[in-house]
Amino acid sequence: MVRSTAIIDQEQRVSVDALFDDFSVRGSPGLAVGVYQRGVSVLLRGYGTAILEHSIPITPQTMFHAASVSKQFTACAVALLALEGRLDLDDDIRTMLPFVPDFGRRITVRHLVHHTSGLRDQWALFGLGGQDIDNRLRQQQILNMVARQSDLNFEPGTDFLYSNTGYTLLAEVVRVVSGQTLREFTRERMFHPLGIARTFFHDDVTEIVPGAALSYVQGKGSAWRRALLNYDNVGATGLVTTAEDLLKWAGNFARPVVGGRALVEQVITPGALHDGTAINYGFGLMRDQYAGHEAVVHFGADAGFRAAFAYFPTRDFAVVLLANSPVEDWTRLIHGLVEIYLNSASGLRDPVPAAVSPDAVRLQALAGHYLNEFDPLVVLQEEEGRLLWRAAGGEPNPVVFRNDGTFDLGNGPRNGRYYRERRDAGGRVTGIDDVARKVPAIVRPRRRIEPAIPTLDELQQLAGDYRSPELDITYTLTVESGRLSARSIWTAEPVIFTPSLRDRFDAEPWWMSTIEIARDAAGQVTGFRVHGGRIRNVWFARVQTP
Repeated sequence: MVRSTAIIDQEQRVSVDALFDDFSVRGSPGLAVGVYQRGVSVLLRGYGTAILEHSIPITPQTMFHAASVSKQFTACAVALLALEGRLDLDDDIRTMLPFVPDFGRRITVRHLVHHTSGLRDQWALFGLGGQDIDNRLRQQQILNMVARQSDLNFEPGTDFLYSNTGYTLLAEVVRVVSGQTLREFTRERMFHPLGIARTFFHDDVTEIVPGAALSYVQGKGSAWRRALLNYDNVGATGLVTTAEDLLKWAGNFARPVVGGRALVEQVITPGALHDGTAINYGFGLMRDQYAGHEAVVHFGADAGFRAAFAYFPTRDFAVVLLANSPVEDWTRLIHGLVEIYLNSASGLRDPVPAAVSPDAVRLQALAGHYLNEFDPLVVLQEEEGRLLWRAAGGEPNPVVFRNDGTFDLGNGPRNGRYYRERRDAGGRVTGIDDVARKVPAIVRPRRRIEPAIPTLDELQQLAGDYRSPELDITYTLTVESGRLSARSIWTAEPVIFTPSLRDRFDAEPWWMSTIEIARDAAGQVTGFRVHGGRIRNVWFARVQTP
């Protein structure tokens, strides 16, 4: 007997409601969900509350801040200008943005699009510079900060490191080349042709947005609290949109009204480094797999807002999710929607390697300290027959072992993050590799080390003031309760460091997760360099006292 389409649709909607049942709690934030299939919006749903203060429910028309999902729209605007011959992706950005310092190395528009420019990330620089991310952070402030930079994370085109700064500069490229702001250009050239009437780049945070959700996080006792968002900057972020509008955007991938087929093929194709090494990033989109199907995706997170966009080119299928509180399991939700709409009849599944119990020998062999060039020390610690993973200052997380010989933190195989140990000829573990299972990625190996334990006198020798001219801020290093700490006039709490190697210390804040002490030929401390959260080698010179 052939089941009717109406029955199948109803069964799918019931399954969707069950998948998002946790977001239907009365008096709690929630999310909007949209599903597109072969030119049609087949599902639009709202769960939870958009504004807790007034019990206003979320609908498919609720306006959400989309965070980094914004990037694909900024990149598309640049791609349109390139197709029209108004710019070249290999143009030096300083020909359009002369305030960008001459680093002695050419940075192109393509480098910005692919996160291969080496430009330090704006949010980490703000954090390190003492600016609270809750502050009103304006476009011009970011441009001013870029203009003061004296170095890059790496030679352009030689590495991949996600940089919001690059996409803020792309918004400026659009403004200079087109004579329109990013908001004006995208409205006229991208949104209007697709019948997208409400979506726009919110470039004035004081502007009232009718129907907009507010942002929340859980505080002490699980009570909901407002999560402030005061961004006046666009390009890397700033898009305000609805689930309904994002499904119209998804339709442009298979039936392009904006840009034509050439543009679509360009934006869904990942880039590469100068030496040909593949990276998993293109024009604001990454490649991934869900429940056995290839997708181009991007996620976003600002304050309490979360956003997800996934388009499946071979199936002309898309999923959009917009939330007003932190959602940590996007992967599970996207998998669930794909299985409901694409896999319910086929039986296709995305296999997850089963968890296994490792033997005691492997646990003991893995226990130790692991470090790479720029990230904080990771400690693997055996405890009561299990292995715990702990980074500097962070809470321990249980390690899950899989039957394919890998291990992760319980969410690895589905989001592409998993690890494999490296051994020498004698079988001793010498390091661990962070590897992507399903898509090309640059491996960041961690080597095994024996951590340094500095004496109190050695720590005291580091005490003093250190200043960064790039960020116009001074940090004071002191020793408190036997540990090195850092303060500035803007820090509410000191940054507490844990030693890893001699003259290298790690901390919990993502914008100052590692410092490396620099010394002159006589061994005297001259300053330190900061790495952390998408920034590298930010120099702080020791301030000499009279």
